[in-house]
Amino acid sequence: MRRRNFLKIAGLGAIALAIPGISMYSASVETTMTKIIKKEFHFLKLDEAGLNKFVADYIKAEGEYQRAFTQLKLKGYSLLNKTSEDSQRVRNLTTSYLLSTDFFQNKMDESKVVNYLGLYSPHKTPCANPFSAIYYPLAVS
Repeated sequence: MRRRNFLKIAGLGAIALAIPGISMYSASVETTMTKIIKKEFHFLKLDEAGLNKFVADYIKAEGEYQRAFTQLKLKGYSLLNKTSEDSQRVRNLTTSYLLSTDFFQNKMDESKVVNYLGLYSPHKTPCANPFSAIYYPLAVS
């Protein structure tokens, strides 16, 4: 292999590696988290303002060290199109979103708009079991 061919191949490889890095760096974490939640719950009608408020509250609630680490990982997962089945971090984000909404209080009715109530915390939120039988739709016998 001649030097000129090697430099061409190395240059193309560097460009191919730089493009995902630039796109990951340029996207804001708020946009990334919103995109992940919308992709996971594409079948639900999500309140856009409530979703943005949840993302802001979620970022604010994390510690400084944890925030940077989470943001970097979520950007990478979004770039790689990871779902909650592939990543525990994405599963934690989406679970926290659902528990912070009125989805379970509306008996998991997918036709209703899902509204954000407040960031879920088992220590601050009133006692409710979202997986209780009273929230499930009536089973047809």
